[in-house]
Amino acid sequence: MNTITIAHLSDPHLPTEMVPPRVGERLNKRMFSYFSWKGRRRHLHRPEILAKVMADIATCPVSMIAVTGDLTNMGLPGECRQARRWLEQMPAPCTVIPGNHDTLVYDRWPQTLGLWQPWMGPLPFPFVRRVGNVALIGVSSAVPTPWFMATGTVGTRQAARLRDILRDTGRQGLCRIVMIHHPPVSGLAIRRKALTDIQDFDSCIATEGAEMILHGHTHTSTLSSLPGRMGPVPVVGIASASARSCDPLRAAGWNRISVTPHDAGYSLHVVRRFFMADATTGTGQETIFDLPSPSQCGSGVSTPA
Repeated sequence: MNTITIAHLSDPHLPTEMVPPRVGERLNKRMFSYFSWKGRRRHLHRPEILAKVMADIATCPVSMIAVTGDLTNMGLPGECRQARRWLEQMPAPCTVIPGNHDTLVYDRWPQTLGLWQPWMGPLPFPFVRRVGNVALIGVSSAVPTPWFMATGTVGTRQAARLRDILRDTGRQGLCRIVMIHHPPVSGLAIRRKALTDIQDFDSCIATEGAEMILHGHTHTSTLSSLPGRMGPVPVVGIASASARSCDPLRAAGWNRISVTPHDAGYSLHVVRRFFMADATTGTGQETIFDLPSPSQCGSGVSTPA
């Protein structure tokens, strides 16, 4: 049976020499983020490191690239246009969701996040994109928040829709991989950066199940789990794709996720590639998850047309 390979990356914070926000954009969080970028973050998120990550992905046979948010630093229209150009140059098909930096304030959809809609599924969120026997489910936790807060919220309407999508794709026997920016596991993010309605999201997973959850936001590569309908659901986080760090868990990287169907369900193989500030390239230990078919009848996998 065919293997689907997904490249998971997050938080590229596309490095750019940003101009200061215009007068009408100054009296909000964007100005604070601008000063943060000019003072510290531009030294942490480097274009040459992001280029190494993307070049490494380009050498692998990848079915889909999954980007779990924070493409920008302030969510300005100019940054969103730059991010669109970056998406247009992807070495493989790409699916993207927004992060908190992409939605620092309320702004016009067509001039900001709407520019990325070709790399999303049919809206509203959560959307679904089908890649063979894999259903990529894009959840948005990105909402504007007060100063010094970077929390995320899914919301009741999106949670209800997520339940329906998980149930329907599960009945089809698809491998359901959920994309969300904020980590849905308690303790992975401090309170001012956490998911505010984490219990509602986790309830969806516990009731309907999923095969894997991908996230970013913490700029740290992590592996955890949530209770699911048929057992623990792997939750995989990845460091910023442009991060300059000597810590292997915080150094820029990407996850190579191989999904192989078999008679009883799916085998998911996860390997992390990372790029240290000292130019060292590393490969994390392969983690294998052997998961039962999500279909209620347990009859295996639906075959894509």
